[in-house]
Amino acid sequence: MLPPPTPSDEPRRLQALRSLCLLDTPAHERFDRIVRAAAHLFRVPISLVSLVDENRQWFKARIGLDGTETPRELSFCAHAILSPSTFIVPDALKDPRFHDNPFVLGAPFVRFYAGHPLRATDGSRVGTLCLIDSRPRDFSDADRTALADMAAWAEGELNALDEREARTALEQQERFFEVSVDMLCIAAMDGTFLRLSRAWSRTLGFSDAELYSTSLVDLALEEDRADTSRHLARAREGIPVLQFEHRARCRDGTWRWLQWNAVPDPEEGLLYAVARDVTQARTLEEERQRVERMKNEFIATVSHELRTPLTSIRGSLGLLSGGILGPLDAQVAQMVGIAHKNSERLLRLINDILDLEKMESGRLDLNLAPTEVAPLLAQALQAHQGYADEYGVRLEAVVDLPHARARVDEDRFIQVLANLLSNAIKFSPQGERVTLFLTREDGVLRVGVQDHGPGIPEAFQSRVFQKFAQADASDTRKRPGTGLGLSIAHGLVARMGGTLRFSTSPSAGTRFSFDLPECEPEPDVA
Repeated sequence: MLPPPTPSDEPRRLQALRSLCLLDTPAHERFDRIVRAAAHLFRVPISLVSLVDENRQWFKARIGLDGTETPRELSFCAHAILSPSTFIVPDALKDPRFHDNPFVLGAPFVRFYAGHPLRATDGSRVGTLCLIDSRPRDFSDADRTALADMAAWAEGELNALDEREARTALEQQERFFEVSVDMLCIAAMDGTFLRLSRAWSRTLGFSDAELYSTSLVDLALEEDRADTSRHLARAREGIPVLQFEHRARCRDGTWRWLQWNAVPDPEEGLLYAVARDVTQARTLEEERQRVERMKNEFIATVSHELRTPLTSIRGSLGLLSGGILGPLDAQVAQMVGIAHKNSERLLRLINDILDLEKMESGRLDLNLAPTEVAPLLAQALQAHQGYADEYGVRLEAVVDLPHARARVDEDRFIQVLANLLSNAIKFSPQGERVTLFLTREDGVLRVGVQDHGPGIPEAFQSRVFQKFAQADASDTRKRPGTGLGLSIAHGLVARMGGTLRFSTSPSAGTRFSFDLPECEPEPDVA
Protein backbone atom coordinates (compact mmCIF):
# COMPACT_ATOMS: atom_id res chain seq x y z
CA MET A 1 0.00 0.00 0.00
CA LEU A 2 1.27 3.47 -0.91
CA PRO A 3 0.11 6.31 1.40
CA PRO A 4 -1.10 9.42 -0.44
CA PRO A 5 1.46 12.23 -0.84
CA THR A 6 0.77 15.59 0.80
CA PRO A 7 -0.49 18.23 -1.68
CA SER A 8 1.95 21.08 -2.34
CA ASP A 9 -0.68 23.66 -1.25
CA GLU A 10 -1.62 21.77 1.94
CA PRO A 11 -1.69 24.80 4.35
CA ARG A 12 -3.87 26.84 2.00
CA ARG A 13 -6.04 23.79 1.29
CA LEU A 14 -6.68 23.12 5.00
CA GLN A 15 -7.53 26.78 5.58
CA ALA A 16 -10.03 26.72 2.72
CA LEU A 17 -11.54 23.50 4.11
CA ARG A 18 -12.05 24.98 7.56
CA SER A 19 -13.56 28.14 6.12
CA LEU A 20 -16.41 26.03 4.75
CA CYS A 21 -17.51 25.34 8.36
CA LEU A 22 -18.77 21.90 7.38
CA LEU A 23 -16.46 19.49 9.24
CA ASP A 24 -18.29 17.42 11.91
CA THR A 25 -21.64 19.07 11.18
CA PRO A 26 -24.91 17.08 11.15
CA ALA A 27 -26.18 15.42 7.96
CA HIS A 28 -28.10 17.67 5.60
CA GLU A 29 -30.61 16.69 2.97
CA ARG A 30 -29.06 18.90 0.27
CA PHE A 31 -25.90 16.73 0.39
CA ASP A 32 -27.69 13.42 1.09
CA ARG A 33 -29.75 13.97 -2.07
CA ILE A 34 -26.58 14.13 -4.15
CA VAL A 35 -25.13 10.81 -2.93
CA ARG A 36 -28.51 9.08 -3.35
CA ALA A 37 -28.78 10.35 -6.90
CA ALA A 38 -25.16 9.39 -7.67
CA ALA A 39 -25.54 5.88 -6.26
CA HIS A 40 -28.61 5.21 -8.36
CA LEU A 41 -27.42 6.90 -11.51
CA PHE A 42 -24.15 4.98 -11.57
CA ARG A 43 -25.59 1.82 -9.94
CA VAL A 44 -23.04 1.56 -7.15
CA PRO A 45 -23.69 0.50 -3.54
CA ILE A 46 -21.65 3.32 -1.98
CA SER A 47 -21.47 7.05 -2.75
CA LEU A 48 -19.85 9.72 -0.58
CA VAL A 49 -19.27 13.45 -0.26
CA SER A 50 -15.87 13.28 1.44
CA LEU A 51 -13.79 16.04 3.02
CA VAL A 52 -10.05 15.44 3.68
CA ASP A 53 -8.41 17.19 6.65
CA GLU A 54 -4.98 16.64 8.26
CA ASN A 55 -5.57 13.11 9.56
CA ARG A 56 -8.78 11.72 8.11
CA GLN A 57 -11.41 11.78 5.46
CA TRP A 58 -14.79 12.73 6.91
CA PHE A 59 -18.09 12.08 5.16
CA LYS A 60 -20.48 15.00 4.91
CA ALA A 61 -22.93 12.68 3.12
CA ARG A 62 -22.87 8.95 2.61
CA ILE A 63 -24.99 6.08 1.34
CA GLY A 64 -24.08 2.41 1.70
CA LEU A 65 -21.49 2.98 4.44
CA ASP A 66 -22.01 3.07 8.21
CA GLY A 67 -18.85 4.87 9.37
CA THR A 68 -18.45 8.66 9.31
CA GLU A 69 -14.69 8.81 8.73
CA THR A 70 -11.55 6.80 7.93
CA PRO A 71 -7.82 7.47 8.43
CA ARG A 72 -6.31 9.68 5.74
CA GLU A 73 -3.44 7.27 5.01
CA LEU A 74 -5.99 4.56 4.06
CA SER A 75 -8.15 6.94 2.05
CA PHE A 76 -8.72 6.69 -1.69
CA CYS A 77 -10.03 10.25 -1.63
CA ALA A 78 -6.70 11.56 -0.32
CA HIS A 79 -5.24 10.31 -3.61
CA ALA A 80 -8.14 11.75 -5.61
CA ILE A 81 -7.59 15.33 -4.38
CA LEU A 82 -4.09 15.26 -5.91
CA SER A 83 -5.59 15.29 -9.41
CA PRO A 84 -7.60 18.10 -11.02
CA SER A 85 -9.79 15.56 -12.84
CA THR A 86 -11.64 12.35 -12.04
CA PHE A 87 -9.50 9.74 -10.27
CA ILE A 88 -10.35 6.18 -11.33
CA VAL A 89 -9.31 2.83 -9.84
CA PRO A 90 -10.93 0.11 -12.03
CA ASP A 91 -9.71 -2.79 -9.84
CA ALA A 92 -8.06 -2.01 -6.51
CA LEU A 93 -6.62 -5.52 -6.19
CA LYS A 94 -4.51 -4.87 -9.28
CA ASP A 95 -3.36 -1.40 -8.20
CA PRO A 96 -0.08 -1.35 -6.18
CA ARG A 97 -1.30 1.70 -4.27
CA PHE A 98 -4.31 -0.15 -2.87
CA HIS A 99 -4.00 -3.91 -3.34
CA ASP A 100 -3.27 -4.54 0.35
CA ASN A 101 -5.40 -1.69 1.76
CA PRO A 102 -7.53 -2.93 4.70
CA PHE A 103 -10.66 -1.52 3.03
CA VAL A 104 -9.86 -3.61 -0.07
CA LEU A 105 -9.07 -6.84 1.77
CA GLY A 106 -11.89 -6.31 4.28
CA ALA A 107 -15.22 -4.47 4.52
CA PRO A 108 -16.39 -2.67 2.46
CA PHE A 109 -14.18 -4.72 0.04
CA VAL A 110 -13.45 -1.84 -2.34
CA ARG A 111 -12.64 -2.98 -5.87
CA PHE A 112 -13.80 0.00 -7.97
CA TYR A 113 -13.39 3.67 -7.04
CA ALA A 114 -14.16 6.86 -8.94
CA GLY A 115 -13.73 10.22 -7.25
CA HIS A 116 -13.99 13.74 -8.64
CA PRO A 117 -12.33 16.48 -6.55
CA LEU A 118 -14.47 19.14 -4.90
CA ARG A 119 -13.01 22.66 -4.78
CA ALA A 120 -13.45 25.51 -2.37
CA THR A 121 -14.03 29.00 -3.82
CA ASP A 122 -10.25 29.64 -4.07
CA GLY A 123 -9.74 26.48 -6.15
CA SER A 124 -8.31 24.32 -3.34
CA ARG A 125 -9.29 20.67 -3.64
CA VAL A 126 -10.86 19.93 -0.26
CA GLY A 127 -12.67 16.65 -0.87
CA THR A 128 -14.44 14.48 -3.43
CA LEU A 129 -17.73 13.18 -4.69
CA CYS A 130 -16.88 9.51 -5.01
CA LEU A 131 -18.39 6.18 -6.09
CA ILE A 132 -17.39 2.78 -4.66
CA ASP A 133 -18.28 -0.73 -5.80
CA SER A 134 -17.25 -4.17 -4.55
CA ARG A 135 -16.80 -5.35 -8.14
CA PRO A 136 -14.25 -4.20 -10.73
CA ARG A 137 -15.78 -2.10 -13.51
CA ASP A 138 -14.97 0.24 -16.35
CA PHE A 139 -15.78 3.96 -16.33
CA SER A 140 -16.47 5.51 -19.73
CA ASP A 141 -15.80 9.07 -20.86
CA ALA A 142 -19.53 9.69 -20.63
CA ASP A 143 -19.47 8.43 -17.03
CA ARG A 144 -16.57 10.76 -16.23
CA THR A 145 -18.47 13.70 -17.66
CA ALA A 146 -21.60 12.80 -15.70
CA LEU A 147 -19.64 12.46 -12.44
CA ALA A 148 -17.91 15.79 -13.04
CA ASP A 149 -21.30 17.41 -13.55
CA MET A 150 -22.64 15.92 -10.33
CA ALA A 151 -19.47 17.03 -8.52
CA ALA A 152 -20.19 20.56 -9.72
CA TRP A 153 -23.60 20.25 -8.09
CA ALA A 154 -21.92 19.11 -4.84
CA GLU A 155 -19.43 22.00 -5.05
CA GLY A 156 -22.35 24.38 -5.35
CA GLU A 157 -23.78 23.13 -2.07
CA LEU A 158 -20.31 22.98 -0.51
CA ASN A 159 -19.51 26.63 -1.03
CA ALA A 160 -22.87 28.25 -0.15
CA LEU A 161 -22.89 29.85 -3.59
CA ASP A 162 -23.61 33.46 -4.24
CA GLU A 163 -26.14 34.41 -6.96
CA ARG A 164 -23.63 34.41 -9.83
CA GLU A 165 -22.13 31.08 -8.82
CA ALA A 166 -25.60 29.67 -8.21
CA ARG A 167 -26.48 30.43 -11.83
CA THR A 168 -23.35 28.57 -12.95
CA ALA A 169 -24.20 25.54 -10.84
CA LEU A 170 -27.76 25.59 -12.16
CA GLU A 171 -26.45 25.69 -15.72
CA GLN A 172 -24.27 22.66 -14.96
CA GLN A 173 -27.27 20.80 -13.56
CA GLU A 174 -29.23 21.76 -16.67
CA ARG A 175 -26.43 20.36 -18.82
CA PHE A 176 -26.47 17.18 -16.77
CA PHE A 177 -30.18 16.77 -17.49
CA GLU A 178 -29.55 17.66 -21.13
CA VAL A 179 -26.81 15.15 -21.95
CA SER A 180 -27.84 12.16 -19.80
CA VAL A 181 -28.55 9.03 -21.84
CA ASP A 182 -30.81 7.71 -19.07
CA MET A 183 -34.21 9.30 -18.46
CA LEU A 184 -33.83 11.48 -15.33
CA CYS A 185 -36.94 12.56 -13.54
CA ILE A 186 -38.14 14.54 -10.53
CA ALA A 187 -41.80 13.86 -9.80
CA ALA A 188 -44.40 14.43 -7.11
CA MET A 189 -45.40 11.41 -5.05
CA ASP A 190 -48.52 10.93 -7.21
CA GLY A 191 -46.36 10.62 -10.33
CA THR A 192 -46.84 14.16 -11.67
CA PHE A 193 -43.72 15.16 -13.62
CA LEU A 194 -41.88 18.21 -12.26
CA ARG A 195 -38.56 17.89 -14.07
CA LEU A 196 -37.54 15.67 -16.99
CA SER A 197 -34.29 15.26 -18.86
CA ARG A 198 -34.11 15.53 -22.66
CA ALA A 199 -33.80 11.74 -22.92
CA TRP A 200 -37.55 11.47 -22.32
CA SER A 201 -38.40 13.29 -25.54
CA ARG A 202 -35.69 11.41 -27.45
CA THR A 203 -36.96 8.03 -26.25
CA LEU A 204 -40.75 8.44 -26.30
CA GLY A 205 -41.15 11.10 -29.00
CA PHE A 206 -43.42 13.42 -26.99
CA SER A 207 -42.73 17.14 -26.69
CA ASP A 208 -41.85 18.64 -23.32
CA ALA A 209 -45.31 20.21 -23.10
CA GLU A 210 -46.99 16.86 -23.75
CA LEU A 211 -44.85 15.11 -21.15
CA TYR A 212 -45.44 17.71 -18.44
CA SER A 213 -49.20 17.52 -19.04
CA THR A 214 -49.27 13.80 -18.21
CA SER A 215 -47.89 11.73 -15.31
CA LEU A 216 -45.84 8.65 -14.66
CA VAL A 217 -49.04 6.59 -14.22
CA ASP A 218 -50.86 8.02 -17.26
CA LEU A 219 -47.81 7.39 -19.43
CA ALA A 220 -47.96 3.65 -18.66
CA LEU A 221 -49.95 1.28 -20.83
CA GLU A 222 -53.44 0.81 -19.46
CA GLU A 223 -52.77 -2.78 -18.33
CA ASP A 224 -49.68 -1.61 -16.38
CA ARG A 225 -51.23 1.40 -14.65
CA ALA A 226 -52.58 -0.44 -11.61
CA ASP A 227 -49.16 -1.94 -10.83
CA THR A 228 -47.48 1.45 -11.38
CA SER A 229 -49.91 3.10 -8.96
CA ARG A 230 -49.17 0.42 -6.37
CA HIS A 231 -45.44 1.12 -6.65
CA LEU A 232 -46.05 4.85 -6.07
CA ALA A 233 -48.19 4.00 -3.06
CA ARG A 234 -45.24 2.06 -1.62
CA ALA A 235 -43.09 5.18 -2.05
CA ARG A 236 -45.63 7.22 -0.06
CA GLU A 237 -45.54 4.53 2.65
CA GLY A 238 -41.82 5.20 3.16
CA ILE A 239 -39.98 2.54 1.16
CA PRO A 240 -36.41 3.91 0.75
CA VAL A 241 -35.75 2.68 -2.81
CA LEU A 242 -38.26 1.91 -5.52
CA GLN A 243 -37.41 -0.50 -8.36
CA PHE A 244 -39.89 -1.69 -10.97
CA GLU A 245 -40.53 -2.04 -14.70
CA HIS A 246 -43.49 -1.08 -16.85
CA ARG A 247 -44.39 -0.30 -20.45
CA ALA A 248 -44.63 3.36 -21.44
CA ARG A 249 -46.52 4.78 -24.41
CA CYS A 250 -44.69 6.47 -27.29
CA ARG A 251 -46.10 9.26 -29.44
CA ASP A 252 -46.15 7.01 -32.55
CA GLY A 253 -48.38 4.44 -30.84
CA THR A 254 -45.65 1.98 -29.93
CA TRP A 255 -44.43 1.35 -26.38
CA ARG A 256 -41.12 0.88 -24.59
CA TRP A 257 -40.15 -1.14 -21.52
CA LEU A 258 -38.79 1.22 -18.84
CA GLN A 259 -36.76 0.04 -15.84
CA TRP A 260 -37.16 2.43 -12.89
CA ASN A 261 -34.86 3.16 -9.95
CA ALA A 262 -36.32 5.84 -7.70
CA VAL A 263 -35.54 7.40 -4.31
CA PRO A 264 -38.54 8.96 -2.52
CA ASP A 265 -38.04 12.03 -0.33
CA PRO A 266 -41.10 12.11 1.96
CA GLU A 267 -40.07 15.42 3.60
CA GLU A 268 -40.10 17.23 0.27
CA GLY A 269 -42.85 15.05 -1.22
CA LEU A 270 -40.63 14.32 -4.22
CA LEU A 271 -39.48 11.30 -6.14
CA TYR A 272 -35.96 11.36 -7.66
CA ALA A 273 -35.84 8.71 -10.36
CA VAL A 274 -33.89 7.26 -13.26
CA ALA A 275 -35.74 5.34 -16.00
CA ARG A 276 -33.79 3.22 -18.46
CA ASP A 277 -35.09 1.93 -21.80
CA VAL A 278 -34.65 -1.88 -21.60
CA THR A 279 -36.93 -2.76 -24.52
CA GLN A 280 -34.18 -4.30 -26.62
CA ALA A 281 -32.88 -6.39 -23.74
CA ARG A 282 -36.42 -7.61 -22.93
CA THR A 283 -37.07 -8.43 -26.59
CA LEU A 284 -33.83 -10.38 -26.88
CA GLU A 285 -34.58 -12.32 -23.69
CA GLU A 286 -38.11 -13.13 -24.83
CA GLU A 287 -36.76 -14.30 -28.20
CA ARG A 288 -34.13 -16.41 -26.47
CA GLN A 289 -36.79 -18.03 -24.30
CA ARG A 290 -39.02 -18.63 -27.34
CA VAL A 291 -36.19 -20.30 -29.25
CA GLU A 292 -35.30 -22.35 -26.17
CA ARG A 293 -38.92 -23.53 -25.85
CA MET A 294 -39.07 -24.41 -29.55
CA LYS A 295 -35.79 -26.31 -29.29
CA ASN A 296 -36.92 -28.23 -26.21
CA GLU A 297 -40.30 -29.04 -27.76
CA PHE A 298 -38.62 -30.23 -30.96
CA ILE A 299 -36.12 -32.40 -29.08
CA ALA A 300 -38.87 -33.86 -26.90
CA THR A 301 -41.10 -34.62 -29.88
CA VAL A 302 -38.32 -36.26 -31.86
CA SER A 303 -37.15 -38.19 -28.80
CA HIS A 304 -40.66 -39.51 -28.10
CA GLU A 305 -41.04 -40.57 -31.74
CA LEU A 306 -37.67 -42.35 -31.69
CA ARG A 307 -38.01 -44.11 -28.35
CA THR A 308 -40.81 -46.54 -29.28
CA PRO A 309 -39.22 -48.02 -32.45
CA LEU A 310 -35.76 -47.95 -30.85
CA THR A 311 -37.03 -49.90 -27.84
CA SER A 312 -38.39 -52.50 -30.23
CA ILE A 313 -35.10 -52.64 -32.16
CA ARG A 314 -33.10 -53.01 -28.95
CA GLY A 315 -35.38 -55.81 -27.75
CA SER A 316 -35.12 -57.68 -31.03
CA LEU A 317 -31.35 -57.38 -31.11
CA GLY A 318 -31.21 -58.57 -27.51
CA LEU A 319 -33.25 -61.64 -28.37
CA LEU A 320 -31.02 -62.39 -31.38
CA SER A 321 -27.91 -61.93 -29.26
CA GLY A 322 -29.41 -64.23 -26.61
CA GLY A 323 -29.88 -67.04 -29.15
CA ILE A 324 -33.64 -67.06 -29.60
CA LEU A 325 -33.15 -68.19 -33.22
CA GLY A 326 -30.33 -70.49 -32.41
CA PRO A 327 -26.57 -70.04 -32.35
CA LEU A 328 -25.26 -67.27 -34.60
CA ASP A 329 -22.18 -67.32 -36.73
CA ALA A 330 -19.31 -65.69 -34.81
CA GLN A 331 -19.04 -62.72 -37.17
CA VAL A 332 -22.81 -62.22 -37.19
CA ALA A 333 -22.95 -62.50 -33.38
CA GLN A 334 -20.27 -59.83 -33.11
CA MET A 335 -22.17 -57.45 -35.41
CA VAL A 336 -25.47 -58.08 -33.58
CA GLY A 337 -23.72 -57.43 -30.26
CA ILE A 338 -22.32 -54.12 -31.50
CA ALA A 339 -25.73 -53.07 -32.83
CA HIS A 340 -27.39 -54.07 -29.54
CA LYS A 341 -24.88 -52.11 -27.47
CA ASN A 342 -25.22 -48.99 -29.67
CA SER A 343 -29.02 -49.20 -29.59
CA GLU A 344 -28.86 -49.26 -25.78
CA ARG A 345 -26.55 -46.24 -25.79
CA LEU A 346 -28.87 -44.34 -28.14
CA LEU A 347 -31.88 -45.20 -25.99
CA ARG A 348 -30.06 -43.92 -22.90
CA LEU A 349 -29.35 -40.66 -24.74
CA ILE A 350 -33.03 -40.28 -25.68
CA ASN A 351 -34.12 -40.98 -22.10
CA ASP A 352 -31.60 -38.42 -20.82
CA ILE A 353 -32.91 -35.80 -23.23
CA LEU A 354 -36.49 -36.47 -22.16
CA ASP A 355 -35.50 -36.22 -18.48
CA LEU A 356 -33.84 -32.86 -19.12
CA GLU A 357 -36.87 -31.59 -21.01
CA LYS A 358 -39.17 -32.63 -18.15
CA MET A 359 -36.95 -30.95 -15.56
CA GLU A 360 -36.74 -27.70 -17.52
CA SER A 361 -40.49 -27.61 -18.11
CA GLY A 362 -41.29 -28.51 -14.49
CA ARG A 363 -43.05 -31.76 -15.46
CA LEU A 364 -40.66 -34.18 -13.76
CA ASP A 365 -42.52 -35.73 -10.81
CA LEU A 366 -40.56 -37.35 -8.00
CA ASN A 367 -42.01 -39.82 -5.50
CA LEU A 368 -40.16 -38.73 -2.36
CA ALA A 369 -40.45 -41.04 0.64
CA PRO A 370 -38.33 -41.87 3.73
CA THR A 371 -35.94 -44.57 2.50
CA GLU A 372 -32.91 -46.41 3.83
CA VAL A 373 -29.96 -45.12 1.81
CA ALA A 374 -27.39 -47.90 2.27
CA PRO A 375 -29.36 -50.57 0.31
CA LEU A 376 -29.62 -48.16 -2.64
CA LEU A 377 -25.83 -47.73 -2.60
CA ALA A 378 -25.39 -51.53 -2.60
CA GLN A 379 -27.81 -51.82 -5.51
CA ALA A 380 -25.94 -49.18 -7.51
CA LEU A 381 -22.58 -50.88 -6.88
CA GLN A 382 -23.92 -54.26 -7.95
CA ALA A 383 -25.40 -52.79 -11.13
CA HIS A 384 -22.03 -51.27 -12.10
CA GLN A 385 -19.77 -54.18 -11.21
CA GLY A 386 -19.68 -55.47 -14.78
CA TYR A 387 -18.93 -52.01 -16.13
CA ALA A 388 -16.10 -51.63 -13.62
CA ASP A 389 -14.67 -55.05 -14.59
CA GLU A 390 -14.64 -53.91 -18.23
CA TYR A 391 -12.36 -50.98 -17.28
CA GLY A 392 -10.32 -52.93 -14.74
CA VAL A 393 -11.51 -50.73 -11.85
CA ARG A 394 -12.31 -51.91 -8.31
CA LEU A 395 -15.53 -50.75 -6.62
CA GLU A 396 -15.89 -50.33 -2.87
CA ALA A 397 -18.40 -48.86 -0.42
CA VAL A 398 -17.75 -46.95 2.80
CA VAL A 399 -21.01 -46.85 4.75
CA ASP A 400 -20.79 -45.29 8.22
CA LEU A 401 -24.56 -45.28 8.71
CA PRO A 402 -26.10 -48.57 7.53
CA HIS A 403 -29.62 -47.68 8.69
CA ALA A 404 -29.71 -43.95 7.84
CA ARG A 405 -32.83 -42.75 6.08
CA ALA A 406 -33.56 -39.78 3.80
CA ARG A 407 -36.51 -38.57 1.73
CA VAL A 408 -35.61 -39.61 -1.81
CA ASP A 409 -37.13 -41.02 -4.97
CA GLU A 410 -35.49 -44.45 -5.11
CA ASP A 411 -35.31 -44.70 -8.91
CA ARG A 412 -34.02 -41.16 -9.37
CA PHE A 413 -31.55 -41.57 -6.49
CA ILE A 414 -30.09 -44.64 -8.16
CA GLN A 415 -30.02 -42.73 -11.46
CA VAL A 416 -27.85 -40.06 -9.79
CA LEU A 417 -25.50 -42.69 -8.39
CA ALA A 418 -25.36 -44.40 -11.78
CA ASN A 419 -24.22 -41.18 -13.47
CA LEU A 420 -21.59 -40.50 -10.81
CA LEU A 421 -20.30 -44.09 -10.76
CA SER A 422 -20.13 -44.48 -14.54
CA ASN A 423 -18.15 -41.23 -14.84
CA ALA A 424 -15.78 -42.23 -12.04
CA ILE A 425 -15.19 -45.66 -13.60
CA LYS A 426 -14.60 -44.23 -17.09
CA PHE A 427 -11.95 -41.80 -15.92
CA SER A 428 -10.12 -44.03 -13.44
CA PRO A 429 -6.82 -45.67 -14.41
CA GLN A 430 -6.85 -49.45 -14.67
CA GLY A 431 -6.29 -51.08 -11.28
CA GLU A 432 -7.49 -48.06 -9.30
CA ARG A 433 -10.55 -48.03 -7.03
CA VAL A 434 -13.78 -46.03 -6.99
CA THR A 435 -15.40 -45.46 -3.59
CA LEU A 436 -19.11 -44.91 -2.98
CA PHE A 437 -19.59 -43.45 0.51
CA LEU A 438 -22.31 -42.55 3.00
CA THR A 439 -21.35 -40.45 6.03
CA ARG A 440 -22.85 -37.85 8.37
CA GLU A 441 -21.42 -34.33 8.12
CA ASP A 442 -22.68 -31.37 10.16
CA GLY A 443 -25.94 -33.13 11.01
CA VAL A 444 -26.86 -34.16 7.45
CA LEU A 445 -26.23 -37.26 5.33
CA ARG A 446 -23.48 -36.97 2.76
CA VAL A 447 -23.48 -39.28 -0.25
CA GLY A 448 -20.70 -39.24 -2.80
CA VAL A 449 -18.33 -40.95 -5.18
CA GLN A 450 -14.52 -40.64 -5.03
CA ASP A 451 -12.21 -41.65 -7.86
CA HIS A 452 -8.43 -41.53 -8.21
CA GLY A 453 -8.29 -40.37 -11.81
CA PRO A 454 -6.52 -37.38 -13.36
CA GLY A 455 -9.04 -34.81 -12.07
CA ILE A 456 -11.20 -32.39 -14.03
CA PRO A 457 -9.29 -29.88 -16.22
CA GLU A 458 -9.42 -26.40 -14.69
CA ALA A 459 -10.73 -24.86 -17.91
CA PHE A 460 -13.71 -27.24 -17.84
CA GLN A 461 -14.65 -27.02 -14.16
CA SER A 462 -17.06 -24.09 -14.57
CA ARG A 463 -19.03 -26.06 -17.19
CA VAL A 464 -19.22 -29.45 -15.46
CA PHE A 465 -23.00 -29.29 -14.89
CA GLN A 466 -23.93 -27.70 -18.23
CA LYS A 467 -25.91 -29.66 -20.82
CA PHE A 468 -23.82 -31.56 -23.39
CA ALA A 469 -20.64 -30.33 -21.68
CA GLN A 470 -17.56 -32.48 -22.16
CA ALA A 471 -13.92 -31.73 -21.54
CA ASP A 472 -11.83 -31.36 -24.68
CA ALA A 473 -8.75 -33.29 -23.58
CA SER A 474 -7.97 -36.11 -26.02
CA ASP A 475 -8.13 -38.75 -23.29
CA THR A 476 -11.58 -37.49 -22.28
CA ARG A 477 -12.92 -37.59 -25.82
CA LYS A 478 -12.00 -41.27 -26.08
CA ARG A 479 -14.48 -42.04 -23.30
CA PRO A 480 -18.06 -42.54 -24.51
CA GLY A 481 -20.65 -40.16 -23.13
CA THR A 482 -23.27 -37.56 -24.05
CA GLY A 483 -22.38 -34.79 -21.61
CA LEU A 484 -25.89 -34.96 -20.10
CA GLY A 485 -25.38 -37.23 -17.09
CA LEU A 486 -23.99 -34.67 -14.64
CA SER A 487 -26.50 -32.04 -15.72
CA ILE A 488 -29.33 -34.50 -15.02
CA ALA A 489 -27.78 -35.61 -11.74
CA HIS A 490 -27.42 -31.98 -10.62
CA GLY A 491 -31.09 -31.30 -11.36
CA LEU A 492 -32.33 -34.48 -9.67
CA VAL A 493 -30.29 -33.85 -6.52
CA ALA A 494 -31.72 -30.31 -6.33
CA ARG A 495 -35.26 -31.71 -6.53
CA MET A 496 -34.46 -34.05 -3.62
CA GLY A 497 -33.31 -31.11 -1.48
CA GLY A 498 -29.54 -31.25 -2.01
CA THR A 499 -26.79 -29.61 -4.05
CA LEU A 500 -24.39 -31.66 -6.14
CA ARG A 501 -20.83 -30.35 -5.88
CA PHE A 502 -17.31 -31.57 -6.56
CA SER A 503 -13.69 -31.17 -5.56
CA THR A 504 -10.87 -32.19 -7.86
CA SER A 505 -7.10 -32.20 -8.28
CA PRO A 506 -4.64 -34.10 -10.49
CA SER A 507 -3.08 -35.79 -7.45
CA ALA A 508 -6.21 -36.72 -5.44
CA GLY A 509 -8.74 -37.39 -8.19
CA THR A 510 -12.34 -36.16 -8.15
CA ARG A 511 -15.04 -36.38 -5.50
CA PHE A 512 -18.70 -35.66 -6.27
CA SER A 513 -20.99 -35.42 -3.25
CA PHE A 514 -24.33 -34.07 -2.06
CA ASP A 515 -26.03 -33.64 1.33
CA LEU A 516 -29.56 -34.70 2.25
CA PRO A 517 -31.58 -34.08 5.44
CA GLU A 518 -31.70 -37.21 7.56
CA CYS A 519 -35.10 -38.71 8.45
CA GLU A 520 -35.93 -40.05 11.89
CA PRO A 521 -35.53 -43.84 12.13
CA GLU A 522 -38.69 -45.93 11.97
CA PRO A 523 -40.00 -46.84 15.42
CA ASP A 524 -39.59 -50.45 16.44
CA VAL A 525 -42.82 -52.41 16.25
CA ALA A 526 -43.23 -54.53 19.37
